[in-house]
Amino acid sequence: MTYDVIVAGGGPAGSTAARVAAAAGARVLVLDRAAFPREKPCGGGVNQRAAALLPFDLAPVVERTVTGVRFSLRLRGDFTRRHSGPLTYMTQRARLDAFLLEQALRHGAELHEREAVRAAEMDAGGVTVRTTRGSYRARVLIGADGVNGVVAQASGLTSARDHEMSVAFEGNIRFPEGVPAEWQETAALDLGLIPGGYGWLFPKGDHVNVGVGGWKYMGPTLRPMLRRVTRHYGLDPARLEGLRGYQLPVRRAGARATRGRVALVGDAAGLVDPLSGEGIFAAIASGDLAARHAVAAIAGCDGGLAGYQRELDRRLGPELRASAQLQDIFPLAPRVYVALLRHSDLVWSVLCRIIRGEGDYASYKRRSGPLSPAIDGMSWLVRHTALGRRAGRPEWVAARDQQ
Repeated sequence: MTYDVIVAGGGPAGSTAARVAAAAGARVLVLDRAAFPREKPCGGGVNQRAAALLPFDLAPVVERTVTGVRFSLRLRGDFTRRHSGPLTYMTQRARLDAFLLEQALRHGAELHEREAVRAAEMDAGGVTVRTTRGSYRARVLIGADGVNGVVAQASGLTSARDHEMSVAFEGNIRFPEGVPAEWQETAALDLGLIPGGYGWLFPKGDHVNVGVGGWKYMGPTLRPMLRRVTRHYGLDPARLEGLRGYQLPVRRAGARATRGRVALVGDAAGLVDPLSGEGIFAAIASGDLAARHAVAAIAGCDGGLAGYQRELDRRLGPELRASAQLQDIFPLAPRVYVALLRHSDLVWSVLCRIIRGEGDYASYKRRSGPLSPAIDGMSWLVRHTALGRRAGRPEWVAARDQQ
């Protein structure tokens, strides 16, 4: 059977790509190995910036609206900052992903659940996709099948994911009688404890999600770290349920996300924010871009999927690079940055504007004057000198362990 576009994976990136392509008149097939609704390891926060990309309201799946953040430094000195409006919408990925996919189906996309992609073969005319049930033909294939997806491997685009992968470990604590008042509109972030990451608490409808994340080499320590973070928030680690770990892929600068008639989006392309670990914004943005360029390629317009690569680099590239640089520098002096968040209304306002999509890392870096080249220089030093050891960079930790 032949389609204009096949989308491998029905998460936020894949469902967005399917919705946009189908709305433009393309015949679209979505393949997913699971059945929806399905669980997905993730904190489940959709910030204002990501929500603003969607042409519909997320209210049906929003369980909490966060307006404040409780910060701490290495599990000490808690303080809360608040914003006058929403910062992040809290949902569960099982509900969010099913809702986003429903929008794609309403526009005419076709869904095959419990049908995993096993291989993809490219030729001059398009792509043949082989699954657990059969094979299909597409003029364009969009890989939205996650960090270990088949599409990236089959198309030779695995370099789109950085080897400096982060990991996270999370669980839920349920409150049948209702989430405590202190958390109903407040999330929590603990900074400085975990190299390359942080601890968190995110409130949901009838539970809180507690997690920790950091560089991949931190994996063996995350379980005890999670217990420490949970106790810090006054909760009993024994109540944690649904414990699960997952990887967060980070794209290398200049890595390809297209080859021939194949495009990668979301986690499959490594489009996770290096500093925050947030991936839903880039998933939705890249899904939208890929679909628009897929439709153009099908129509024979010049550029086609090559245009997707250029626009991805232009729109998301500077943001991801600036975020990675900030992630390099933050571990050198987390006490300073937390103090600024606590005492500087300007720093808190900038962070709120980034979360709400009213600004971004790259634009604020450009506007920082002499701080911009200083950020470039410090990031370079962390990556290329022994200063990286102090910052906990994976390559320096590995070198230390080999000595």
